[in-house]
Amino acid sequence: MYEFFFNYPPAIYEESEFILASGWPLWLLYTLIALGLAACIFMLAWKRKVLNWLQLGSIGILQGLMLALVLFILWQPALMTERLVGGENALAVLLDTSASMAIQENGSTRMTQAQELIGDEGLEELSDTYEVLRYGFTDNAFELDNFTELPDPGDASDLGQSVLQTLRAASNTSLGALILVSDGADNSGNIDAASLNEITGFGVPIHTVGIGRETIPEDLELSNILLPQKALPGTTLAAGITITHDQGGLARVKVYNGEELLSTEEIALSDNQGQTTAFINVEVSEPGELDLRFTLDPIAGERNLANNSRAQVVDVPDGQYRILYVEGEPRWEYKFMQRSLGEDPSVQLATLLRVTPNKYYRQGIDDPAQLEAGFPVDRAELYSYDALIIGSVELAEFTEEQQQMIHDFVSERGGSLMMIAGLNGLGLGGWDESVVNQVLPSRLTADNAAFVREQAKVIPTPAGLASPTLQLDDDPATNAERWNSLPNIADYQYLGPLRPAARTLLEIDVAGETLPLLVTQPFGRGQSYILATGGTWRWQMSMPLEDLSHETFWRQLARNLVANSPLPFELSTTIDNEEIRIRAQIRDPEAEENQGLAVSAVVSPQYGPSMTVELQASATQPGVYQASFTPQETGLFSVEAISRVGDTPIEAVRSAVRYEENQEAFNIRQNRDLLTTLAQATGGQYWQAADWDELPEAISYSTAGITEQDIRYLWDAPAIFLLLVLLKATEWILRRRWRTI
Repeated sequence: MYEFFFNYPPAIYEESEFILASGWPLWLLYTLIALGLAACIFMLAWKRKVLNWLQLGSIGILQGLMLALVLFILWQPALMTERLVGGENALAVLLDTSASMAIQENGSTRMTQAQELIGDEGLEELSDTYEVLRYGFTDNAFELDNFTELPDPGDASDLGQSVLQTLRAASNTSLGALILVSDGADNSGNIDAASLNEITGFGVPIHTVGIGRETIPEDLELSNILLPQKALPGTTLAAGITITHDQGGLARVKVYNGEELLSTEEIALSDNQGQTTAFINVEVSEPGELDLRFTLDPIAGERNLANNSRAQVVDVPDGQYRILYVEGEPRWEYKFMQRSLGEDPSVQLATLLRVTPNKYYRQGIDDPAQLEAGFPVDRAELYSYDALIIGSVELAEFTEEQQQMIHDFVSERGGSLMMIAGLNGLGLGGWDESVVNQVLPSRLTADNAAFVREQAKVIPTPAGLASPTLQLDDDPATNAERWNSLPNIADYQYLGPLRPAARTLLEIDVAGETLPLLVTQPFGRGQSYILATGGTWRWQMSMPLEDLSHETFWRQLARNLVANSPLPFELSTTIDNEEIRIRAQIRDPEAEENQGLAVSAVVSPQYGPSMTVELQASATQPGVYQASFTPQETGLFSVEAISRVGDTPIEAVRSAVRYEENQEAFNIRQNRDLLTTLAQATGGQYWQAADWDELPEAISYSTAGITEQDIRYLWDAPAIFLLLVLLKATEWILRRRWRTI
């Protein structure tokens, strides 16, 4: 209908520039319009005794508009656009040949649907006008002779890299446009900003043609598992799982450790959201490796079961993590915290308790020389700990060098720092004047930093209830009830403004106003915390003896402090597309004992012989050694990295990863958002397969290749003549009504 009234479709108007093609000057047009209006006014003036001023004005406006429209037509309105010159330009067609295109839909595969579009018949109109360059892609692009004989489906797809490779390969031609035929599935992490900027830099419009369904009601996909790479023995991991679905209902998830079934959970799927996230608790008992697999039971009619399962290995290292706790006064919080952590086999708590000025009472030490001089005075001693807790101690107890060491302990060493409220703690202790203040999640200030001895109700925030640190019970509802049942604390301290990255886990209710109590934020390589009370011990004193809420809180908090602390020699193994990447890191590469260090790794596949991989030192990251290899089979890969100087081994660490070749089984829904983003960023359009016939016309308006000006006249558009008739008919009707004709 639009094209009938205005001669051309809306896309033509969007791509074109409006012009007056007669070449006559505009001042002449405006002059003639003004003279015509003056003539109309003069002629109507003779009728002033018959018609009133409103009637005269209405007729005058209609006559003036009709005259202006006639003159406008004489000036020949037209659309001017740039169009590709036929026979002078090339057109690239890039076909997704990854395994996801082999999915069956509506009686045929996605690849079959794509081949019907871009076969010889589908490309006939384009081939008559352009040189058609044929390409396919999986994780890389490659040339094709035709779209009939294709290679075997690829196990991975990298859409951004493949588009770049195609643009580079075709850059020696006058490339007018690129047509990308794909379902948009990309398991390389989608197109990053740098790649998108490089793609747009070619100035070639990319028209994306989406293949496959955007919703698949009969499919469930376990799209993501959120788990730490390492955990402490005796902890409970909260595994975050994300399920992609297109209808509501119940999903049943089974959790395995190797072949052992750990638990079965039912998750209610939201009716109005495409994804549902839930948390499943996994108990970590002994040191070693947790070879975890999460599996969704299939639903009725589900055919693609490969995306119902994901696996992840969690390293559970043996040994103890070390925490140093410095306290300025004997108080109940100190005693009860020590008691809570004393029986934790994964955490060793060393304490410095000030009993008189310049004299500290030491507990939890390994030998008589440890902490003999008080707080560490050199970095090596402080950095041997994984976390640092500072209680009610004034800033004056620490030298400027020690304050800088505390700052660097978090930012460089990657340790955790927690400061606890007290009469001499936080802002009251002068810490607002220290470089340590930069590390903390609150901007400490001496103003309004009072330590208040009044009762207050502790309230977990939504983030706190979801955090593993505050899990007093596995069931979310019971966990919230247990927190609600805890006795009030009897003291708290005011904090300064929270920093942008701060996250509040606990709050208190003070006369209807909520104040932060437990706050954390990342800083550098580490994490910092503030506990704005010294009174959690009341939970133990006021609750029945068998209630372990206080012990559980402190053990989980302490474990959270040390869980991500970098070890002196760390190893990580990850999957990147079809490669296993090994990365080892030495904490202090400048130390004398680490000079001349080399690192090798012994890789032991679940099936097949072991092999040794030599890790190469990174040129840009001191202390980092890395290597990668392509596995020849799937399964669990155990990796042991050994550091050595010459032929002398220094230290060994272990890690593991599970490799599976099923990347293309995930993200099987058409990723229309990605295809649309790519098209819009380059000046192209997103098309559905049903609109293929409209594509040649849109491509012709590309400005990337050799173009010529194309002028399309509008003076004969039916809409203009209908407007003329409407104006004259309206004047005639009014005159008849007013009896002037």
